[in-house]
Amino acid sequence: MKFAVKALSSGKARAGVVHLGSCPSSIETPCLLLSTRKGLPIFISPDLLSSLPSPDSNLLQFSPLHFSEGPSPKTISSIGGLHQMVGLHEYGFAAVARDSIQCLPECGSTNKTGASFETPCGRRLIKPVEYMEMITSMKPNLWATLADEVPAWANNKRNKTSVDRTVKWLDECIARSPAGGAVFGSIVGGSNIEERKRCAQEVAVRNVSDNLCRLLDWRLWAWREHGGTSFSPKCCHN
Repeated sequence: MKFAVKALSSGKARAGVVHLGSCPSSIETPCLLLSTRKGLPIFISPDLLSSLPSPDSNLLQFSPLHFSEGPSPKTISSIGGLHQMVGLHEYGFAAVARDSIQCLPECGSTNKTGASFETPCGRRLIKPVEYMEMITSMKPNLWATLADEVPAWANNKRNKTSVDRTVKWLDECIARSPAGGAVFGSIVGGSNIEERKRCAQEVAVRNVSDNLCRLLDWRLWAWREHGGTSFSPKCCHN
């Protein structure tokens, strides 16, 4: 994956372009990120995907936790990854542990060993090694590291713990990172600006490709909001 800035405003907005290996054309940002269930959009059948504007609709987001009920990572790996399994070879896939409907973070059950999620299969504790097994088998174009997400009302102590855990899991995910796919670091810290800056600075010195900015509406924030100087997009969790 390659990302380049095309234009900057006098404020903090910018426009860029993303080049993904599987997509025949580059994708301009900000861009549409289609939510999926097991790699397939919920609102439209695969045979009608080509009717959507291209390449503006060629980036699909999925949660590896959607596959908790099957098929297994071993089976997906034997097929050749998610692109091969769903037959969408000219689309880009972005993997993030949570989504906004079915796989929601449960901070009360998260601990130092892994992040907890409410899923269709019940509450699950996902450890970095298990998460990376999913990522390796599914072969997404880009993926976000595991994060300890907390609600906006979390106290400063919990926010600090969230950052410490997320940075620790970031290192574990990078250590197990597959050869393909761009690694996007996660930035947490809740409503504590200082903790968010600390997390962003820790992510910036790691060996990551870029950072996917993910608020609830997937809008981009400037890196300068978090004390950085580069213009790559960042991954922020509210």
